[in-house]
Amino acid sequence: MNILQAIATRLRSLRLVHKLFIGYILLICIPFAVFGFVFYRQMYMNQLDHFKSGKTQMMEQAYRNLEVDLTKIEAMYPLFQNNTSLIDYLGGFSAEDWDQAYIYKKEIGPTFSFAYISNQLVDKITMYKADSKVPILSPEVEDIARFTAQQHAEAEAVEQLPPNRGLWVYEASSDRDRLPSIRYLHKMYNTSYTRTIGLLQLTLNDGLIKQFFNTQQSKDEVWRIVADASGRVLYEDPALELDEQAQSELLSRVPKAGMASFYTKDRHYLIGAARIERFNLTLVEVYKTRDALNIGKEAGLAVGLGLLLLTLLSVMYFTIASSITLRIVRFSRHMRRVDDPKNAIYPADEGGADEIGYLISAYNSMISRVDELKQVVTQTELLKKEAEIKMLQAQINPHFLYNTLETMCMLAAMNDDNEVADIGLKLGKLLRYSLSKTKDESTLGEELENVRHYLDIHRVRMGDKLITDFVIHEEALPLPCPRFILQPLVENSILHGFKNVRGPAELRLELLAEESGVLLRISDSGSGIPAERLTMIREVLEGRLPLAEISSSGGIGLHNVNERLKAFFGSEATLDVQSTEGQGTTITSYLAKGGRRHA
Repeated sequence: MNILQAIATRLRSLRLVHKLFIGYILLICIPFAVFGFVFYRQMYMNQLDHFKSGKTQMMEQAYRNLEVDLTKIEAMYPLFQNNTSLIDYLGGFSAEDWDQAYIYKKEIGPTFSFAYISNQLVDKITMYKADSKVPILSPEVEDIARFTAQQHAEAEAVEQLPPNRGLWVYEASSDRDRLPSIRYLHKMYNTSYTRTIGLLQLTLNDGLIKQFFNTQQSKDEVWRIVADASGRVLYEDPALELDEQAQSELLSRVPKAGMASFYTKDRHYLIGAARIERFNLTLVEVYKTRDALNIGKEAGLAVGLGLLLLTLLSVMYFTIASSITLRIVRFSRHMRRVDDPKNAIYPADEGGADEIGYLISAYNSMISRVDELKQVVTQTELLKKEAEIKMLQAQINPHFLYNTLETMCMLAAMNDDNEVADIGLKLGKLLRYSLSKTKDESTLGEELENVRHYLDIHRVRMGDKLITDFVIHEEALPLPCPRFILQPLVENSILHGFKNVRGPAELRLELLAEESGVLLRISDSGSGIPAERLTMIREVLEGRLPLAEISSSGGIGLHNVNERLKAFFGSEATLDVQSTEGQGTTITSYLAKGGRRHA
């Protein structure tokens, strides 16, 4: 935390140019570098995924084609097994030599020719006869003893084959630049499949594996590998740049069945591998991704464009920063050179419409305002002195009024005019309560006493016509409240409610103590309030209409009392005005205890 505070303090003490430079590094350079790295990384990963997807699709197609070719080669076996002449020949069917030669040339030889023509992948067809007495009539026929002597391990495997199965075998070359030779072996049986009479061997040319690699039609540099089940490399074209350990690690990830594509060496190489289960060989293609995707060139282009864009952004940023700092420097120099306030106005054409222009405009306005205020202060001082003299001349001490009223009361009492003396006494108390400025807060008891004095004075004028009724709970009288909240409400009833009433004027004031406050209710039997004006008064009290909508003093008095109650007791202490024209008016409010906290 202390480190952050120290950094913040240090930044506040830097010059604006330095702050802008730091902002340039933090807001442009670093985000640009991060965005460029993320963008390049995302683009690179997308290219790798696309490259891998394309190569995988091509390898899947090549794998399916190879499986089809192998199936076609296996399908050649029934061609020979179903040739009865060939079966009879291999089974040792006795015939004259010239008959056998004729039959072979007519019935058997075309089968071999058709097999060569129908599948270009077959390089050689060899038929090994089990019966040594059967004469050899063509180069394609050999004695099985020769096969057994040359391929002892294969002969044992062939011996274990069921009638419906053949055997795929390969023979590795001594040179890694030559593909292994692949052969298909299948035993020949008599017509009842009870006796082995020979062995069919189909030797394939290099076209099978070459066709697998060529199907992918890659224009990129690619290394092709053929490996056995143990991971030993039998063929590679060209020689791999990887060392033996890397090659072993690569081949260890080849699937046991099917095909797979994966990256290795930090995605520098894409490996596509297919395990050919029939002859237990693995065909692998290795792509160098950087060369294949031409990433180096694209990276250079991206970096170049990024640097160009960063340069343009830098020029724009420093142009904007210079326009800010230079204007601020000129403005500060102007303020330092000002000696005479009359010459302190900064030229308007140096401002502008931006924040600095707004600052200059505010500065010019301030200078003009200061000059005006200096003149106003001078004039005010003169008027103040003149007003003080006039106020001393016109000032009358309120105590002088109280003493004068008391003197009048004493004279009235001396002349036995008790009614005048009583009115004067009540008026004096009313004035004393009204003119007292010692405090703004009162109690409901003091407010009630002031209202009683007010009503006593009006009772002299109205006589028995004014009928008052007070329902007062003593527990309600100590409640603190603002001054002059009861008298304006009572005055409303007398001046407005009873204005046009010829009969008795009844006024009822209730202060009812409750658990959490006091219920205030003032009701009269006056003329009431018209419905339209009542709606207007309520909307003014609720704040939905401005006070100017009320034209008479009665509504203004209600508004003033309402605002003072809300300020003292809170927003709940609003005046509720209920009135029916010709039947009277009732004003209610609830004064909560502890209302002084809202004052």
